[in-house]
Amino acid sequence: MAHILTVLSGKGGVGKSTLCVNIAMSLSQNGKRVLLIDGDISLRSLDMLLGLDGMVLYDWSDVLEERCDADKARLFFDDNLQLLPAPLEHPENLNTETFKALLSQYSESYDYIIIDSPAGVGELPLIYAKCAHNCLVVATPDNVSARSACVAGTELVKAGINDNRLFLIINRFDSFAVRTSKYLNIDEIINITYLQLLGIIPEDKRIMYTSVKDIELPKSCKAKICFNNIAGRIMGKEIPLNL
Repeated sequence: MAHILTVLSGKGGVGKSTLCVNIAMSLSQNGKRVLLIDGDISLRSLDMLLGLDGMVLYDWSDVLEERCDADKARLFFDDNLQLLPAPLEHPENLNTETFKALLSQYSESYDYIIIDSPAGVGELPLIYAKCAHNCLVVATPDNVSARSACVAGTELVKAGINDNRLFLIINRFDSFAVRTSKYLNIDEIINITYLQLLGIIPEDKRIMYTSVKDIELPKSCKAKICFNNIAGRIMGKEIPLNL
């Protein structure tokens, strides 16, 4: 039975989709079977980040509306990591119950299902969050993003999601910018968001290269180590929270 994670953000531009891909890759490299689901209807990007955009024939709305079976909609990055692309139009019958039914068709085949939600806390993110065991809220170390993450967490709790299921990932953390007071420090972000910290990803321009097929972050790269650490914590390992 898959453990389902929904990755959200209060605002756009925080690197959520790239983070989803890298965490999924780290889990798969640890021998876990992972299904990535692109939840950003009409603005899908995970197929491009994984270099699979030329292979899209179906999307998860085709499974939801019974136009194809569950297996046909998946795209294979490798044996352990697969993708369900997002629809280009909002399915008419999409709601929490129908999406849970969709997930149930894949749950037995995977260890983890990761849903990349659109930014904000509108209808779609709330559907995905209600279907997940845990929600990961992504923020960058600036006041606007941190406040947006706080709003996202508050709205999720209002929607009935227990706050012990919500976790924070700080992305694009720049230690030098923090020392020069251009960015918030880690304690300030936690105090603003009221969320449990799961991991910190340092600023690294090489992360953008993961959008190119067959190019991955070097294993010695600090960002790659941090992605691996987050994956390890998701798997239940006790790994210290530091950069």
